Amino acid sequence: MEVTDIEDLIPEEIGGLCGMITPIVGYLLIGISIIANREWFTWADHALSDLGGPAASYPNIFNVGLIVTGVLGLIFALSIYRMVEENIGFLGVSLFSASTVFLILTGLFPTGRAPHFFVSVAFFALAAAGMWVIGLDQLMDVAEPVWGIFLISSVLLTIAAIWLVFSIPYDLGYAIPEFIATTPIMLFSLVWGARLYFV
Repeated sequence: MEVTDIEDLIPEEIGGLCGMITPIVGYLLIGISIIANREWFTWADHALSDLGGPAASYPNIFNVGLIVTGVLGLIFALSIYRMVEENIGFLGVSLFSASTVFLILTGLFPTGRAPHFFVSVAFFALAAAGMWVIGLDQLMDVAEPVWGIFLISSVLLTIAAIWLVFSIPYDLGYAIPEFIATTPIMLFSLVWGARLYFV
């Protein structure tokens, strides 16, 4: 399938809308899941994925939330092929699209199932790599390099923030680093979704 065929499958307005609501849906369902499991879940001692594991009171809230967020994210990701110019940009969008598939798989294989660690790490790694590569593509646009600077700097700042968290002399769980890692992904989805929808 050609890139132009993918563009024709998803109208800009639909892709943009999915991009803008992806962070809302994702964070809303994570928040509800945290409230539902507030008796035992702590940011300092757990991973967010524990909210969907066997110890969770209502694991389906978290797991279905990841699946829905991943589906919305995939629709958004496929719609942004039209926003890149070079082959490197197409590669970046492909990597980011793949990350949303692994987010869906993270919901399908929650904590306690064998593939969980692999699919959850693949989600974060592919999303970061995809955003970085898309950022390189956007830097080549001399008219509007600001989008490339936005993407690359957000990935770098996130890596720095996670490194600082792990440098704290306390045996932290993974919830805080995971939340930090989702922030640039959700900002990318929100900002680029708005670009698709309104521009």
